[in-house]
Amino acid sequence: MTNPPMIAMQIDTSNITNAFVSGMKEDLNLYQNQYNYIVVSWTVGYIIGQWPSNFILTRVPAHIWIPFLEIGWTVFTFALAAVRSYSALLGLRFVVGLFEAGYWPALYYILGSWYTKRELGKRNGILQSAVSIAPIFSGFLQAAIYNGLDGHAGLRGWRWLFIINGIISFPIAALAYFFLPDTPGTAKPNWVFTERDIEIARERMQRAGRTPEGKPYTVKVILGYLTSWKTLLFTLIFMIQPFGSQPFTSFVFWLKAHNKKGHPPVYSVAQINEYPTIGNAFTAAYSLVAVWVSDGPLRGRRWPIVIFNNLIAIVIFVLLVVTPVMGPFKHRAPLYIVSSIGGSSVPLTMAWMAELISNNAEQRAFTAASMNTLQYTFMAWIPLVWFQQVHQPYVTPGNRAAAVIAGFNVVIFSTIALLAHREKLQKKRNNQLQAAPGDSDLDAPVPEADAKKAALEVQAVEIRNA
Repeated sequence: MTNPPMIAMQIDTSNITNAFVSGMKEDLNLYQNQYNYIVVSWTVGYIIGQWPSNFILTRVPAHIWIPFLEIGWTVFTFALAAVRSYSALLGLRFVVGLFEAGYWPALYYILGSWYTKRELGKRNGILQSAVSIAPIFSGFLQAAIYNGLDGHAGLRGWRWLFIINGIISFPIAALAYFFLPDTPGTAKPNWVFTERDIEIARERMQRAGRTPEGKPYTVKVILGYLTSWKTLLFTLIFMIQPFGSQPFTSFVFWLKAHNKKGHPPVYSVAQINEYPTIGNAFTAAYSLVAVWVSDGPLRGRRWPIVIFNNLIAIVIFVLLVVTPVMGPFKHRAPLYIVSSIGGSSVPLTMAWMAELISNNAEQRAFTAASMNTLQYTFMAWIPLVWFQQVHQPYVTPGNRAAAVIAGFNVVIFSTIALLAHREKLQKKRNNQLQAAPGDSDLDAPVPEADAKKAALEVQAVEIRNA
């Protein structure tokens, strides 16, 4: 039940771009950088809601809290269909962002509470695929609405998009109350899970080193989170992540820029909405391949894939810088389509974070919120500086900055891998853990008599696998 709600949320998030290029810009006179400010208003609400929502999540059952968030943003999405002014649009998008804030990190937190290392990457990948699939739905949905409903009942097609989005979201919010599981630590027997099912889940998480909720929040505890290298480095990665996602946003503006006043359109409204969905489809498919490789042949290792993705991203961003902006479709469009390859590392990064902070549920929730908060804090200003609407699609300095940041990502991910490896070896030297027989993910205590031998064997295996 994670993907349908996630798709609904991502459609609500991405629909503003589809609406903007499908008549909203002209109807509401949104010129200069108004589009950027509309995005920022949503982002500000999203930022403000992050930490409070995740704190609440560790104390209120997920099957109650998450549907509440869904219903909230659904109501205000309906309201967007009636918006008549730029200021009203700003206010409504802020409130939608406020309700959507806790949803994405909450679902990752729930998955990290149920699955082991060899399982979590694939589940995160399936969830993350919804982020890429949603704009595909939104793009084709807007195209269909524009062609079939534009002018119906006196409403423009972009207004119908918000109405239909709300119609999609509301029943999913109701279903989430009955189907969405809580975490093993808070779950109670119901028509989906028996008491034995929950006991098995708790035993699995105990063997995997995952601790349930219940630790108190104090100033000292939160300061401890803020000084943890795990929280700091994973937050830093997500803080600069918007640079890697922005080059793809130029694709829709690049298509629209070919249409000049007084000349026949080069690309129709439908094509402007539909062509970018090819990039979303690529990201979704590649993300699934990446997580299956990580969980399977790489036996739960995350760093080889995420570093590879960022190395490829560097090449793509450099090519976007050096190729003519208004060149032929076959030269420029493929670069836009594959430019989000760095973003396909998100599910593996979230899985990696959950595994490294497996022994503290509250810190996992706090770190997920920190990652998302800083990500969207930077997303609020990066478009205003590097990818301004008035410059689109001529944003070569932004593409150049994205290439530099992708290189920085390689350094950060390498540092995380090194520190995690050192910590693991230290625990093994202290006889704190060893891979359980038949499952390299689950760590079990090492008998004292065999501790030294086991530690040496584990180090030898690590060297061979490095």
